[in-house]
Amino acid sequence: MIQRRYVIALTAAAGLAFALGTAWGAELRGRMTLASGQPAANEMIKLKDKEIGKTDGAGAYLLNLPAGKHTLTVKGQPIDVQVSPNGSRQDVRLK
Repeated sequence: MIQRRYVIALTAAAGLAFALGTAWGAELRGRMTLASGQPAANEMIKLKDKEIGKTDGAGAYLLNLPAGKHTLTVKGQPIDVQVSPNGSRQDVRLK
């Protein structure tokens, strides 16, 4: 009986940790510019073919992502980013 309670408690704790880990992310912010230096205004930002955000009129963006390495796509171009647990800033110049 004690072993069963232990397994149930571990399962519940793991489920809670997973739920909190996916709900809480870190901020990734920055500014995207075109090759010409002009702002990449109102561009869709994708992660694994899913839209997760958009740049504003000045090319600025703010995303909430789990900490770690990710590959974003903007205008069909892959962009590798590293998000720290405390948040990160990465400016991007598109080709």
